[in-house]
Amino acid sequence: MRLNKFLAGAGIASRRGADKLIDLGKVEVDGKTAKLGDKVRGNEKILVNDQEIKSAEDKEYIMLYKPMGIVSTAKDERGRQKVVDLVKSKNRLYPVGRLDINSEGLILLTNDGDLALKLTHPKFHLEKEYEVVLDREIRNNKIKLGINKIVRIEKNKINIIMFEGKKRQIREMCWKAGLRVKILKRIRIGNLKIGDLNPGQSRHLTAQEVSELKQL
Repeated sequence: MRLNKFLAGAGIASRRGADKLIDLGKVEVDGKTAKLGDKVRGNEKILVNDQEIKSAEDKEYIMLYKPMGIVSTAKDERGRQKVVDLVKSKNRLYPVGRLDINSEGLILLTNDGDLALKLTHPKFHLEKEYEVVLDREIRNNKIKLGINKIVRIEKNKINIIMFEGKKRQIREMCWKAGLRVKILKRIRIGNLKIGDLNPGQSRHLTAQEVSELKQL
């Protein structure tokens, strides 16, 4: 198989991300610097940043209720607690997308690099629903949403469906409308709902849920 596919399967990065690592000379195969397009059998000694990589035998898909104060990354140079610290797994897991440190709610963890790339690619416009508690009641809705939409308004609470978004976009949209976000909670990704999970709790996706994600 191609080396980038092997690295994606091991949860190192998406295939595109793996190609970047290879292009930067950070990947070695049996002591030689790898090149784009290289193929492997899977029994070679493969290093990424001088760390040996083993193929992930099993793909793992976990949904987690990320509490506030936890960073949604696999590594953190400042030593803060990460989403991957909240689950136990024999695999090297990575979060799919991100939630701000001051936001909470549903986030996916997996070692399936190809699926992670698909779910985060802008062209798929994967729906994400958020519950937002604001600092005041909404009387005149002046929030500019673009292609995103509000599906519920109740006094100072709104539900927003985001089809595409940038870092801190909901907070900035509300700020520009004169509103301040007090609580921001993601409750749904595609067909996956946070359900009765509490902060810090997680569960594995069912086979049907995984299949539905792959069919998006």
